[in-house]
Amino acid sequence: MAAMLDLEGRRVLITGASSGLGLEMARLLAKNQRAHPILVARRKEKLEELRQELAGLGAKAEVISADLTRPDDVARVYDESVAGGEVHSVILNAGITHFGRFRNQDEDSIHALFRTNVEAVVRLTHKFVTHILGHRQNGGIMIVSSMAGMQPMPFQAIYGGTKAFLNSFAAAVAEELRDEPISISVYCPGGIDTNMVSSSAMSTKYKKGHPMIMDPVECAQIGLDAFRRRKSLTIPGTVNNLAALGSKLGPRGLVARLVANDYAEALPESDRSKKR
Repeated sequence: MAAMLDLEGRRVLITGASSGLGLEMARLLAKNQRAHPILVARRKEKLEELRQELAGLGAKAEVISADLTRPDDVARVYDESVAGGEVHSVILNAGITHFGRFRNQDEDSIHALFRTNVEAVVRLTHKFVTHILGHRQNGGIMIVSSMAGMQPMPFQAIYGGTKAFLNSFAAAVAEELRDEPISISVYCPGGIDTNMVSSSAMSTKYKKGHPMIMDPVECAQIGLDAFRRRKSLTIPGTVNNLAALGSKLGPRGLVARLVANDYAEALPESDRSKKR
């Protein structure tokens, strides 16, 4: 797949489009690529506001309000999007996290993490691979994962585990489809100045301006550039790449201890203890 993704005039589905990285990617798709985003997220009012904003840029955006923790909604996202015609490319960006001790996490939040970060991504990838190959227009799928999937993540144990799965899953599917008219990319940002960080206890430590926190517009641009170039794996930013290299080369136990020591400072009071 040497040719770059040409998204002009194409319908591009993006999940998690109502805020953060997904919101900025949708804006850039409309403004710079002249694509027509299919906006997927839970909050319909936010999606409608974005649809109107993108209409001002000439984009024929569409809105699908869905909760990806619900299996029926995942199926509906696919059905409603393809009912409108060919979906050329897909950005699977929606994700949720939980910050705190694993033993204190309730089962509902555990299930929500798996359904959103793993099950929905796998099901939509499976459906859209078949759809995109059927149209043979050299489309692509980008899975937004995280640097958290490249190292042990104490106090984000399940989130990190789901992202490690996505990294492995995307690489495997990309290899299977190497000779087909489709590209599979995985994007692994570190911290981003988004609601996911600011609404969690991590915001007490990782604030805007922190060297590990990227601007969402910059992060979105790097991700879309990599997607269009059909890069299999992209980590944005020099600091993040150095951190990823250190995690790869360092002893796994030491990496886990360093992450735990760093994150412990931001733990909610209910999760703190003298022993870890």
